[in-house]
Amino acid sequence: MLRKFSIKLCLFLSPFFVLIIGYLITDPFKIIRKYEAYPDNFAKSLNRDRISTQIFLHNHQHFNYKSFIFGSSRSSVFYAREWGKHINDKTPYHFDASCETISGVATKLKFIEAKGNKIDNVLFVFDRSLFNYEQDTLGSVFIQDYRVSGLQWWKYHTVFINTYFSKGFFVAFYDNLLTGSFRNYMRQFLEFRKINYTPIVNDFIFTSYIEQIKKDSVAYYNQPNFFYKRSKEKNIQPAAIKAYQLKYLAMIQESLKKNNTKYKIILGPTYDQAYFNQQDLATLIKYFGKENVYDFSGINEYTENIANYYEIYHYKPSVANDIMNKIYATK
Repeated sequence: MLRKFSIKLCLFLSPFFVLIIGYLITDPFKIIRKYEAYPDNFAKSLNRDRISTQIFLHNHQHFNYKSFIFGSSRSSVFYAREWGKHINDKTPYHFDASCETISGVATKLKFIEAKGNKIDNVLFVFDRSLFNYEQDTLGSVFIQDYRVSGLQWWKYHTVFINTYFSKGFFVAFYDNLLTGSFRNYMRQFLEFRKINYTPIVNDFIFTSYIEQIKKDSVAYYNQPNFFYKRSKEKNIQPAAIKAYQLKYLAMIQESLKKNNTKYKIILGPTYDQAYFNQQDLATLIKYFGKENVYDFSGINEYTENIANYYEIYHYKPSVANDIMNKIYATK
């Protein structure tokens, strides 16, 4: 009787064991093993914070990084080597994360210090979203690497295992892996834009957008529902910096002072033309000095032209280059 029950139980659980073995072998989120490079994110569901952390750990001793770019995916267009021309550094490191948080930036600075790297130069690319996102509520695509955050490793991996088993992720993953097909239902699980990562400096390039615009820019910018019409009224947002986040600003300030870091904070030109809240701006100036904070939010020469954007979330490298030329014009 017990033997029959055991056999039935094994048969019942066998699909689960097969999926677990598949998870360990295929490493769908690229978090089980350590990787030297992540060429792209096409037809995958990778965590950008993990990529930035792992590439740093793999390379930091060899390249002795001492200049860093921090921010969300909006910082991606500030290409490291373009920035390097302004600070005389051939290999700055782009330590960004998708939906980055202010706590994520603060802990990354401490992590870099703990690994023994100098922090000579920093470029912060901020907007209000850094203060709106809560680190502990984010899922597998956004959660901070446990080696930086201090989260217990098993809790970190549990987030990814839950994603693997939830809402049919593994169905889409194995369908694509085994057939090479790209079906519409997969889009909620896998990334089908071509996104490339550069080795060494860890830049994040929107290859798919670049190719589409190059092919037919008129058709690209006339896609229905791709760019919404913005109001002509001044978009004033409520304060985003919360009381508990001041400790992270203090942590960042402490790291910068300790390392005698040269730094600049850019408040980026988001498509919604929202102005960075004046109370929040005053807070940043209090911690980092007016001479180090550059506000490009709101209605201006960058935000008025939709051709300066890939879509409503990300502006282009040409905008970033122009901003860097302006803020580094007088050193």
